[in-house]
Amino acid sequence: MTKQSPMKIAFGAIFFMSICFCLYNFEAIGDSLNLSRSKYTESLDTSTTTSPKEPAASKTDKSSAPTIDPKDLDVEQIEADFPMGYQNPRSWFLPLPAPNERHLLQVLTAEQRELLPSLGSQAQLSKKKLDKINTFYGINREGGWQDHIESLDDDGLAPLTKWAQKYVYDHQHPASCEGKNFYILEEKAPWYGLGAAVRVIFRELELAISVGRILVLDPQNPPGGNLMSKDCGEYRGRNASIECVLEDITSCAGYATPENSVREVPIHSVPGGNKFVPPLPAVALTTYMKETGLALTGAFLRYWWHAQMYAYIFRPNRQTLARMVEMRTNKTLHTAVDTNIRDKDGNGRPHTVPFPLLPSTISMHIRHGDKAIEGRLISTRDYIVAAERFILRNPITYRKRAFVTTEDPDAIKEIRKTTGINPISTAFSNPSWYWSYSNIPRFDGSPFQNLNLSQNRTDAMIMHIMQLWMAVECDAFVGNRNSNWNKLIDSIRCTLMDKCRAPYLDAGYSADWLHFP
Repeated sequence: MTKQSPMKIAFGAIFFMSICFCLYNFEAIGDSLNLSRSKYTESLDTSTTTSPKEPAASKTDKSSAPTIDPKDLDVEQIEADFPMGYQNPRSWFLPLPAPNERHLLQVLTAEQRELLPSLGSQAQLSKKKLDKINTFYGINREGGWQDHIESLDDDGLAPLTKWAQKYVYDHQHPASCEGKNFYILEEKAPWYGLGAAVRVIFRELELAISVGRILVLDPQNPPGGNLMSKDCGEYRGRNASIECVLEDITSCAGYATPENSVREVPIHSVPGGNKFVPPLPAVALTTYMKETGLALTGAFLRYWWHAQMYAYIFRPNRQTLARMVEMRTNKTLHTAVDTNIRDKDGNGRPHTVPFPLLPSTISMHIRHGDKAIEGRLISTRDYIVAAERFILRNPITYRKRAFVTTEDPDAIKEIRKTTGINPISTAFSNPSWYWSYSNIPRFDGSPFQNLNLSQNRTDAMIMHIMQLWMAVECDAFVGNRNSNWNKLIDSIRCTLMDKCRAPYLDAGYSADWLHFP
């Protein structure tokens, strides 16, 4: 038997001891993980502001095919963010406490303290952004909507927006209306809310453009009349219509006659492969995409074009903008709630809402009401979770601060008492939610039921448009594009404001935009 050298024996012993040490630590880490996971589960039951959920019911008898109930998805997402059960695996790590401002001020020199006011002022909107929001509301604006669009930054707009808006405007407002052909549109869906009504109009407008006709609203039975007070068109000598609050869809309405007009455009008469995008815009966006080295999908083409259609039709007229400014600057119509400081009933301390909303505010449109008739409802909690997961990943730029719009009064009650869904508040730039919303009548039902809560439907409609404009003041967006109003927010931010590069977070299925009707 060959005698081993002492050096080899020593190395062998060290190697064997290392293997044993690693195996021991793996087992200890596994025990620690199990313990922290159990603590995490307990924290979910005790730290959130909503009641615990029942375990998801199995949808199959096969034990080998576990399922996750969609209503528990938010919990699964939080678990994915904190697989260690909110415990740092490094035992030496200590979380940094919030700074003691009073103590630190005593440490600073007088010269350093003089810097603080100018540094704090940088938290406000820049003059450039403030000017854009002002002209968005028609404040200090020179010219009309086309001038406002031209003033926006191309990088923040949807592709070719300035060209597309001019293309549609010039079609509907030609230099001369003589010799033109028209498509007269009457009310087709009197039961629709504003978002869906605008969608119906732009679907007909794109057909009119495709066949070379100017779209005109029927003066006797115009779209959107049921959404307004019956007297809203009297000052214009017309019947109530969507044009009571929005810009006239054309300057040629007086030239339409039975001889040069039709009242229906059959879809089979429209040229081109995509029946809902006129040929020139379709080729224009295709060419744009080719210049970037990318191919174009039909779904994106349709979504882009529908955003352009929303932007052209949904332009508040001067009277509406003036009323919106009155409402927006009325401090009694809006409330902010800081959930970090709460009363005995669990409600946060109220504050006034500034104009414009502060930077890093998130828009959150919670669509409930009659949406259940045609689609799924998403809980208020899931909207908040979608926002928190995003803020968690972007702590330097975004805060737990949101402007909420909804028709559901219970959603407002819920947010007022919600400091956060994620039980680890120190994982964010600010620990508790700062909510703001408008004090408008709400009913968890249809748009008409909400309009009927006000004596003046037209004024109520302007209030809802003002809500949408406030949403576009924000710097990130949470919603569900299964809703027409959320699609409208998504479209306006990309066309009438240059916020298309701002994040949009879908609280429902991420691909809901794909089947945009």
